[in-house]
Amino acid sequence: MAEAEKKAAGSESAAEKVKKKKLRPTNCVQSNKRIRRKDWYYRDGNYFASKAAYKLWATAQQAEKAKKAAEKQAAEAQAAAGEKAAG
Repeated sequence: MAEAEKKAAGSESAAEKVKKKKLRPTNCVQSNKRIRRKDWYYRDGNYFASKAAYKLWATAQQAEKAKKAAEKQAAEAQAAAGEKAAG
Protein backbone atom coordinates (compact mmCIF):
# COMPACT_ATOMS: atom_id res chain seq x y z
CA MET A 1 0.00 0.00 0.00
CA ALA A 2 2.88 2.36 0.68
CA GLU A 3 4.13 1.78 -2.86
CA ALA A 4 0.78 2.78 -4.32
CA GLU A 5 0.82 6.00 -2.31
CA LYS A 6 4.34 6.79 -3.51
CA LYS A 7 3.31 6.18 -7.13
CA ALA A 8 0.27 8.43 -6.73
CA ALA A 9 2.40 11.14 -5.13
CA GLY A 10 4.97 10.78 -7.91
CA SER A 11 2.36 11.21 -10.64
CA GLU A 12 0.98 14.33 -8.96
CA SER A 13 4.41 15.94 -8.74
CA ALA A 14 5.02 15.12 -12.40
CA ALA A 15 1.74 16.78 -13.32
CA GLU A 16 2.69 19.86 -11.32
CA LYS A 17 5.99 20.11 -13.18
CA VAL A 18 4.22 20.40 -16.52
CA LYS A 19 3.91 24.09 -17.27
CA LYS A 20 0.74 25.49 -18.68
CA LYS A 21 1.13 27.12 -22.05
CA LYS A 22 1.13 30.87 -21.63
CA LEU A 23 -1.26 32.57 -23.99
CA ARG A 24 -0.39 35.89 -25.51
CA PRO A 25 -2.54 38.80 -24.39
CA THR A 26 -5.34 39.99 -26.63
CA ASN A 27 -4.69 43.72 -26.17
CA CYS A 28 -1.71 45.98 -26.82
CA VAL A 29 0.21 47.11 -23.72
CA GLN A 30 0.51 50.70 -24.94
CA SER A 31 -2.73 51.43 -26.76
CA ASN A 32 -4.99 48.65 -25.43
CA LYS A 33 -6.04 47.90 -29.03
CA ARG A 34 -6.96 44.38 -30.05
CA ILE A 35 -3.95 42.46 -31.33
CA ARG A 36 -4.49 40.48 -34.50
CA ARG A 37 -2.15 37.61 -35.34
CA LYS A 38 -1.14 39.09 -38.68
CA ASP A 39 0.30 42.28 -37.20
CA TRP A 40 1.27 41.62 -33.58
CA TYR A 41 4.68 42.83 -32.43
CA TYR A 42 6.61 41.34 -29.48
CA ARG A 43 9.37 43.24 -27.69
CA ASP A 44 10.75 43.37 -24.13
CA GLY A 45 8.36 40.69 -22.88
CA ASN A 46 5.22 42.50 -24.05
CA TYR A 47 2.91 42.31 -27.05
CA PHE A 48 2.06 45.40 -29.08
CA ALA A 49 -0.36 46.14 -31.89
CA SER A 50 2.42 47.53 -34.10
CA LYS A 51 6.02 48.67 -34.14
CA ALA A 52 4.86 52.27 -33.76
CA ALA A 53 2.95 51.37 -30.59
CA TYR A 54 6.12 49.76 -29.21
CA LYS A 55 8.15 52.89 -29.98
CA LEU A 56 5.60 55.08 -28.17
CA TRP A 57 5.68 52.77 -25.16
CA ALA A 58 9.50 52.65 -25.11
CA THR A 59 9.71 56.44 -25.32
CA ALA A 60 7.27 56.80 -22.43
CA GLN A 61 9.29 54.32 -20.37
CA GLN A 62 12.52 56.26 -21.00
CA ALA A 63 10.83 59.54 -20.07
CA GLU A 64 9.53 58.00 -16.85
CA LYS A 65 12.99 56.71 -15.92
CA ALA A 66 14.53 60.12 -16.63
CA LYS A 67 11.89 61.84 -14.49
CA LYS A 68 12.53 59.48 -11.57
CA ALA A 69 16.29 59.98 -11.88
CA ALA A 70 15.85 63.77 -11.88
CA GLU A 71 13.61 63.61 -8.80
CA LYS A 72 16.14 61.40 -7.01
CA GLN A 73 18.99 63.76 -7.90
CA ALA A 74 17.00 66.78 -6.69
CA ALA A 75 16.21 65.04 -3.40
CA GLU A 76 19.88 64.15 -2.89
CA ALA A 77 20.93 67.74 -3.65
CA GLN A 78 18.36 69.08 -1.19
CA ALA A 79 19.56 66.66 1.51
CA ALA A 80 23.17 67.67 0.90
CA ALA A 81 22.23 71.37 1.14
CA GLY A 82 20.40 70.68 4.41
CA GLU A 83 23.44 68.95 5.87
CA LYS A 84 25.69 71.84 4.81
CA ALA A 85 23.40 74.40 6.46
CA ALA A 86 23.17 72.34 9.65
CA GLY A 87 26.90 71.65 9.85
